[in-house]
Amino acid sequence: MSSEFIKKYSLTFYFVLTYLIMIVTVILRLFWGLDFIIYWFFSVWNPTIAALITSWLIGGWTEVKILLKGFLKWKVGYKWYLAAFLLMIAPLIFSGIYLLLGGSAPGPVTGLTFPLFLFYLLTTLLSGPLSEEAGWRGFALPRLESKFSALASSLVLGLIWGCWHIPLYFVETRIPFYIFIFLNLVISILITWGYNNTKGSLIIAVLFHFCFNFNGAFITGYLGLLPQMIFYIGGGIMIGVYLILVLIYFGPNKLSRKPDSEMPFVITN
Repeated sequence: MSSEFIKKYSLTFYFVLTYLIMIVTVILRLFWGLDFIIYWFFSVWNPTIAALITSWLIGGWTEVKILLKGFLKWKVGYKWYLAAFLLMIAPLIFSGIYLLLGGSAPGPVTGLTFPLFLFYLLTTLLSGPLSEEAGWRGFALPRLESKFSALASSLVLGLIWGCWHIPLYFVETRIPFYIFIFLNLVISILITWGYNNTKGSLIIAVLFHFCFNFNGAFITGYLGLLPQMIFYIGGGIMIGVYLILVLIYFGPNKLSRKPDSEMPFVITN
């Protein structure tokens, strides 16, 4: 398979490789008892692994450096950090109000200590946000946006990204898929919004992803601040309003009011 062929069909090649690594990893875990650490690494890091492999096959170190340069873009303005943290702060405020009004909650998991809390924060960062964004946003999103609108690209990527998790349901206990895929589509749009307005900052993409994952991992998980159903209803309304405001103000075409020259992709159609 030539580099020109892979370059021509780079996006398809990337998605197929990502799914292939995930499926093989889960099969090895289920039927051959693959070591958990190896399973964890290849199941959560494979979007980045596939992006690195595809980039290398397309153009060697030059393409790999282009892929990873988004991690150097941290001077993007405080408002984009705030936009990401709002995904964490708003549910925490909602949880506080709920508890102050006398709502009942599961409470923290047994034996939760501050060092353990920090460890869970680290694993939450590594298991998705940091391990996936170079692939989904750094590699796939700009290629989708070169042909389609930002909203359409986000929905396509969100669907592919969400379905990529399906094999994990055979190994792990996860939230119902119909809830998960809806949330995945929403956060996909919001990450695109942050990514497009920061000239392709993968740091912002990781932060959006992490703050979103924090809610399920901590607010209804380790900290037990809200019952799941209350969180789904209240959180769904809040993130829905957030998304609508973003779409109205920034528009679905680029999810940005910046000129085309400042977008992290080149429109080719």
